[in-house]
Amino acid sequence: MSGRWRRIGIGIGLMVMLVPWLGGCSLLNKQSSSAEPEPAIKRDEQQKQHIKLLNETAEELYQRMQKGDAQGGLVVLQQIGDQVTQIPFEGVTTVEGMNALTETVSEAKRVLAAAKFDSAAGQVAAAKIRLAADALAHTSQPLWLQLYKPLQDDLDAMELAAKANERHTLQDKFQHLDQHYAVVHPSLVISRPAEDVEKMDSLLTFVRAQISSQQASTRNVLNAVPPMRQMLDKLFMKRETTAYLPYPEPQNPILWTLGLGSFILAALGFAGWKLSKKNNGLVAVKREKNNEYRQSI
Repeated sequence: MSGRWRRIGIGIGLMVMLVPWLGGCSLLNKQSSSAEPEPAIKRDEQQKQHIKLLNETAEELYQRMQKGDAQGGLVVLQQIGDQVTQIPFEGVTTVEGMNALTETVSEAKRVLAAAKFDSAAGQVAAAKIRLAADALAHTSQPLWLQLYKPLQDDLDAMELAAKANERHTLQDKFQHLDQHYAVVHPSLVISRPAEDVEKMDSLLTFVRAQISSQQASTRNVLNAVPPMRQMLDKLFMKRETTAYLPYPEPQNPILWTLGLGSFILAALGFAGWKLSKKNNGLVAVKREKNNEYRQSI
């Protein structure tokens, strides 16, 4: 199976699990006259090889977690920890991205080494690492972009619960959104500007506080939905292809348009009627060449 189809299959597997729960040729042809560029080129090639190996090892961890193999997963996770320390991250991600990856690996170790292993938690921890490693290996089309639709669906469901003022349902829908966002969060920190990720984090923190408070109004949650949509579009690079609508479209747009047109015509007709009653229907018209006025009917 080719690498492309294999990645697509893994991406589909991640979505199925999360929605409910949750330059070398030039070196061979010639040698540079200067000795300085060679170490940089060699370092870049080594960096690519390290990231490729990390991505393959992360996939192995994910497959083992799918089978519930905690002991085997710990062995693979140790390999991942060693590989992360050997990768030079310059030019690939920021310091925040590097820290996000190492923290994700440490979190997975705690999950897998727990006295009572939680298979679902193990799968989520492995999915975080799998997506983060793929974000390093495939910067243009990473797997985590496929989670845009589940996150949008979670946000829509949360908005509907807030509009209905159903607090219990609202808490449940927000929990789904929060869990799915947590899976993709390390990949976002690796791939996107830190300030954009922090804005989305702040919005989630605000909504979490509103839902946790017994005195908070669901109106505050609804006010946070539009900027959350905007930030998701920006993080997932959907700004040019996604129309931002804070409220659902009308059920019958044609009837709605006709109704609005009728209202405008009625308003104009009423204004004309009032004008016809004023001064017995006489209207003052100003001449262009002089300041005299004439009466016209």
